[in-house]
Amino acid sequence: MRPQGKLARLRRDPRRVRLVAIGALAIFAGLFAPRVDAQKGGTAEAFIVTPDMVAPKYRMFAEAGDLALKNSVVTAVVRKSDGWLVDFFPNSPRPPSSPQLKRYKSVDGLWFLRSYVHDGRLPKSLFAKVVRTKGQEIETVGELRLGAGVLEVTTSYRLAGDQPRLVITSNYKHKSGGSVSRLWLADRLKWGNTDYFVDGVRKTRPTFAGSGRWVGRRGASGDLKLETLGSKKMQIGFQRLFYGLAPAIEVKYARATIAPGETAVVQRALTYETISTAQVPQKPEGLLEATLTDENGRQLAAKLTFRGIEGTRNPNFGNDGDETGVNRFAWSGLGEFKRKLPVGRYNVLATSGIERDAATWDVTIENGVTTRVAGKLPRVIETPGQISADLHLHQAPSVDADVACSSRVISVAAEGLEFAVATDHYAITDLQPTVDYLIKAGQLASRVLTLPGTEVSTTENLFGHFNLYPTPLDAKIDYSDTTPKQLFAEMRKAAPGAILQVNHPRWSVIGYFHRYRMDPTSGRIPATFKDEYDPDFDAIEIFNGLDATMEPRIRQVIADWTHLLGQGRRYTATGNSDSHKLAFHDPGLPRNLIRYGTAKTDADDLDADPAAVIRAVKDGHVTVTSGPVVDISIDGVGPGGTVRGKGKRVKLYIRVRAAPWIDVREVEVLLGSQGNRVRWIPIKPTKDVVRYEKTIEIVAPGNTFVIVLAKGVRALPNVFMPETKPFAFTNPIFIEP
Repeated sequence: MRPQGKLARLRRDPRRVRLVAIGALAIFAGLFAPRVDAQKGGTAEAFIVTPDMVAPKYRMFAEAGDLALKNSVVTAVVRKSDGWLVDFFPNSPRPPSSPQLKRYKSVDGLWFLRSYVHDGRLPKSLFAKVVRTKGQEIETVGELRLGAGVLEVTTSYRLAGDQPRLVITSNYKHKSGGSVSRLWLADRLKWGNTDYFVDGVRKTRPTFAGSGRWVGRRGASGDLKLETLGSKKMQIGFQRLFYGLAPAIEVKYARATIAPGETAVVQRALTYETISTAQVPQKPEGLLEATLTDENGRQLAAKLTFRGIEGTRNPNFGNDGDETGVNRFAWSGLGEFKRKLPVGRYNVLATSGIERDAATWDVTIENGVTTRVAGKLPRVIETPGQISADLHLHQAPSVDADVACSSRVISVAAEGLEFAVATDHYAITDLQPTVDYLIKAGQLASRVLTLPGTEVSTTENLFGHFNLYPTPLDAKIDYSDTTPKQLFAEMRKAAPGAILQVNHPRWSVIGYFHRYRMDPTSGRIPATFKDEYDPDFDAIEIFNGLDATMEPRIRQVIADWTHLLGQGRRYTATGNSDSHKLAFHDPGLPRNLIRYGTAKTDADDLDADPAAVIRAVKDGHVTVTSGPVVDISIDGVGPGGTVRGKGKRVKLYIRVRAAPWIDVREVEVLLGSQGNRVRWIPIKPTKDVVRYEKTIEIVAPGNTFVIVLAKGVRALPNVFMPETKPFAFTNPIFIEP
């Protein structure tokens, strides 16, 4: 097994989360040991989880006091606080059944499975009041009030002999009151970020509604299924909300009317069992070999984008692959590719980030024939003293990111990023050991600077997601049922001097500004939330990769930000991919160009002091971009700085550069808290690197600030989401006349 990085996992106890630093790929050899040895002959043992039973494993939600079942094959954990099934995994490490996790063997296969009842109006989740062991089972008991009636729901969890199979039986007993009618008895399930399969369906799309005897996925610890044990098929539904993020699965087993004294029973099973799908006939294929180098002929991490031409369809390498191919893309840490393609005609585009030119070829792929291409991707934009960074990246430690750390690092390098911050949910991940290993193993051409971080994702009281970077591997943060003031104070204590960043603030449910109803025209928080909302953060993720095709949404968060700046808050604007996959969320789309120092060459940027980079982020020396490189200054003062004593008229220097394959058509100059557009500058289409360079005069009455935007109208050619147009903006220069 290859070392992929360091990981610290979040664990909750009644007081706070404990983050314990561990080796990321330490081999798991029995997470729990029952108090009494399990007997032979197919018996299981129920026992209480103790602190010393917590061992190295990804995506574990078990904590001391929870209840576990173990047979000779698998272990299941039921959470004591609510009766939800939160862990289910093989006792001996097993490789994943999808390429995207590579050789990660110690990954828990389940996020959660919880029951609910739908009464025709709203789903009502079941929270158990009693969670106990009962012989070789775990039993939970809870109540649901449904109109005139009360249901007592008793659920038992039982392992089936020496099989990787957990049988779950729920009894819905009418306890008191009148009849309850037309109830859907159901579960909600999540188990990784991967494609789903449904019984009898040849190809399941990201949004699905239908029926079957089972629903399953390939991934962590092998194929995993949820199947009904009833006589009828279950209703299965899931709905994609965002590309690249697998949704929760809703499974409805039965529709029932339960009269006083009656009981309805639902039985289902979770099982590690191979998923058989119809074999797609193999199409004739040929091999494409490509070699990409930099301007000096040296190895260079790069990305290939394939597009079918002249009647050939775009290739589709699937959604769950590694860097050798996902969707219609491939990545390499060395710029060396071998990729099979169906017979046909293709345009092949090679890129290595926004600061380098691209190479392109039209190729004919013939059956059994190897086609070879080679090219250079020269640097066309020099940015010494600026480092290209993505400050929001997810990989395997996240419950919703089935991406091996090695694939993540290679994809980051292939996008021309120089600085990467791992920000996993419920975990602290350090990618630097992965970088070191890949370089030593000859799989990565140059270094990538990294920092450990985490995305603190609130639960119970949902009010947002917040990045913290850098984060010590032994940090302690309580993200459950907390408040902004409590959470931010804990984050500051855990990582003094780190950046506390508000992520995707306008998203519903998990957006901080959305949760506290920030006024979109003023940036004010209603008085009713005054005691809850906390303004003590450093940065705002203005541009999230999932919003890359939705400029109005980005503009709204820019407006929120300028309103806050007008209130005297000096928050740094950032832009990050929030990548959870290789395709779909392209790392570096967008990215931050952080002016941290005065390096003489771009190569010297890889010797940057990470502490200097963090200081630069905190000071606002950042430009956000998905393509154009924008430089601005007033008398030599750039973004994040303050110009004083220049009067009402100031001279603003603007330079916009872009690689020839990136479109730029206009520049905007915004002034003050309302983001008033004081200049709009059209740019003629050209492939020249410098698209605009001029010093203009602006009128800046009173204390104010200036921000510059640049955008294109032609979509970027090397990203998944169609109509993703180049967009960039600077942090402000503050002006005090």
